[in-house]
Order: sequence, then C-alpha cells, then structure tokens
Amino acid sequence: MKSFARLALFLVTCGAAARADYSTHRCVGGSEAFVCTIVIFGYNSEKNIPQFHLPKDVKAIRFVRSFYFTRSDECISAYDGLLHKQLNSPVAIEARDVYMHTIEMPSNVEYADFTDNLIQTIGAPSNQSYALRYLNLNDNNKIDASLLVNISRFVNLETLYIADCNLEQIPSGIFDKLTRLTRLFIGGNDFTQLDLSMLPSSLSVLNLDNSYIRSFSFPSNHFPALEHLNFEFNKLRDVDIDALLAMAPKLKLFALGHNEIKRGRVAEILGELDRRNVAYYNTELPSDSECQPDERKFRGLCIPESSFPLEVGDWIEIVLLVALAVSVLLGVVIGGMKLWAKYPPSWEFVNYFTRRVESS
Repeated sequence: MKSFARLALFLVTCGAAARADYSTHRCVGGSEAFVCTIVIFGYNSEKNIPQFHLPKDVKAIRFVRSFYFTRSDECISAYDGLLHKQLNSPVAIEARDVYMHTIEMPSNVEYADFTDNLIQTIGAPSNQSYALRYLNLNDNNKIDASLLVNISRFVNLETLYIADCNLEQIPSGIFDKLTRLTRLFIGGNDFTQLDLSMLPSSLSVLNLDNSYIRSFSFPSNHFPALEHLNFEFNKLRDVDIDALLAMAPKLKLFALGHNEIKRGRVAEILGELDRRNVAYYNTELPSDSECQPDERKFRGLCIPESSFPLEVGDWIEIVLLVALAVSVLLGVVIGGMKLWAKYPPSWEFVNYFTRRVESS
C-alpha cells in the first residue's frame, strides 16, 4: 500500500512538473546572445500570469508568430506592467503583428516596436518619466489621433514612426516637448494639409510621403538641422524652393517624385536644387527612381504622364496619324465608287431579294 502511495505521489509530481515546464516560455534556441526571441502565446492579464525562463543578462525581447499559427486567441492582447515584470523588465521590446491592442509603456524601456498591430490604447501616466528613445507604431490603423497625445510624455524620443495609420490630423502640441526628436516618419496617412511649424525644429529626417497634401507653407529657418525631406506620392502642384531652403538651409535630399507638378516647373525646381547641391531622389535606393505605369522619368525623377506637355514630335505624330486615317478613309470611298462604276449591280438580282424580304 505504501509503495502504491509513493508511486502515485511520484506520478503526480512529475505531471505537475511537466505542466509547469510546458507553460514556461523560453527563448528560441540560439537567440539569447543577441535578443531573446519568444513565440507568442495567448496572454490576458485577467486570466493568466505568464512564466518565463530567461537568461539573467537578456535586456531585449522579440515576440514572433509560430510557423503553424492558426488560432486568433494565441495573441498578446496587451503589453502591460505585469508582462513587463515577468520578462525581467527589458529595455527593448519588439512585438510586431501579434494582435496587440493596448500598450502600457514602462518607464525603463528605451526601444519599442509595435508595428502592424491593432493598438487602440497607449498608457503613459503623467506622474512618471520615460527613457523611451525609439518608438515604432507603423501600420496601426485603429489608432485615433486623440490617443497620440500621450506620446508627448516621451520627452527622450529620438525616432518616431507613426506612418500608415489612417490619421487625418495630428493633435496640436504633441511635439512641443519632444526637443530631442531627430527622425520623424508620418507618411502614408490621410493628411490633406499639415502645418510644418507644429513639428519639432530638432528634426534631421522628415518623411511625409504617400499622403494627400496639395501644398505646404514653409516657416523660415524652422528646421536648421533638417537634411532629408520626403514629399513623394502627394498631390503637390508646385513647390517654393527658395522658401523651402530658407526653412531648411542644410537640406541634402529633397525627394519630390510622383507628384502632379508640370514638367516645365519640375525643370525649374530641379535646376535650383542642382545649383544648391540638393539631391532630389535617393541614389542609394533603386526603388526610389522606379516609375509607375502612368509615369515617365525626367532627369531621374518620376512624374505623371499628364505633367508632360505635347512636344513638336508629339504633334507631328498626331498629324501623321490623322493624315493616315483620312487617307485610308478616302481610299475606301474612292475604291468603292470605282468598283460601283465598273461592276454595277444587277437590278434583277436586287429586285429578287427585295421580293423575298417583302414576302417573308
């Protein structure tokens, strides 16, 4: 009887240990030396407390989806204080495409990448400071502009991505305290206008591509450190280059391709940029000079076909095509008349078919 009890106790202990080991999340083998990569799991702070087996010196965590991911409930719905504590409070977090909808930003995190999620809440209590220097919220199309206000509390930010989020506007004052921000990517949104004076003057890189902006006003000397500016794929009809360069006197790259600027005006703009030694497309990025099917390349820049006026060669081609069409038409008419005169129709034949039609 005692032997049976010992065996039962042993089996229960082994089962509990196996379950505990199964529910403990570990780094993917070989990833510990750089960043601890963990396969995502179902996490809800109200339902479970995740357990992790992590090396003591790991300070960066990356969540990835498994190769056999099929269940929508296997997702990390929130990155909160509990999860952060269980992960030994890392300073870098990457959680891309894990169906996350809530962020509670820890004070010690310096790098956070939450690209391609469903973020609807960004928690950042005002009674604490934040070490965050890099934040990527690209492709979170559930974000409401009002939620971005809390970003203003990340005063140590140096790089910020909020592109492709379907934003129609940016709340005023959001950048007032971000005096260390040097790289800002806010393209791919639904802006029709944007006041550049609301952006921090500390920027060295500003990306505003793939929006619906038709014109800009350039506040003088507002960006003394700006070197790279991207206005590609907008609805621009013109750009005041003198005002632009007065706003950003150290500009090295001004990408303005894929806009609806007439070729003649494009030539003037590019001439002035050449004179000021400012590049207008990124030579290190081949895709930057790849044209769309309805575009044509002009001095390395892609602009719509509609921007090109008809040239002498185009007019000659049109005249020749019209002349050819008229010649063909005249030839058909004259040839038909000659055939009619040479081979007049038999009226008996015509009357025969006429009677057949009437009788039917």
